[in-house]
Amino acid sequence: MNTRVLPLGKTYTGSKGSVHAPVAVHTPAPVHTPAHSPALVQAPMTYGNRAPVVVYQQVAPTNSSSIVALVLGLISFISSFFFLGFVGIIFGHIARSQIKARGERGNGMAVAGLWLGYLSVIFWVVFWLLYFGVIALVIGASIATGNATVS
Repeated sequence: MNTRVLPLGKTYTGSKGSVHAPVAVHTPAPVHTPAHSPALVQAPMTYGNRAPVVVYQQVAPTNSSSIVALVLGLISFISSFFFLGFVGIIFGHIARSQIKARGERGNGMAVAGLWLGYLSVIFWVVFWLLYFGVIALVIGASIATGNATVS
């Protein structure tokens, strides 16, 4: 049988019709806290075999600079806008420093943005060096063989 504590002067009629006498309730003296100290927080209570009370904690916000770094790094990686890779790299480094200082989330996105930005910039720099290198070799080879005309 479950026992219930009732306020003074109240009665409880059980399921079998029995009347329970009032039960004296012991209330502890109120705790007065000074204005400068935080109030005491009591843990939630459960009764019987009920499910436990779940207390949710606030999740740290995601750093917006890390999202921008990821998006710019991805755009620069899949398109020919390699200059966005430079901006993504800058945002990635800013995001990493803000995440360390503020304790925010998004470090993985910042690192992914950095990787994509660096790979994109390296790819396009190598591509353009090879492109202009091949053109220079073709011009040099045609000059060396004497087939080129210079006026």
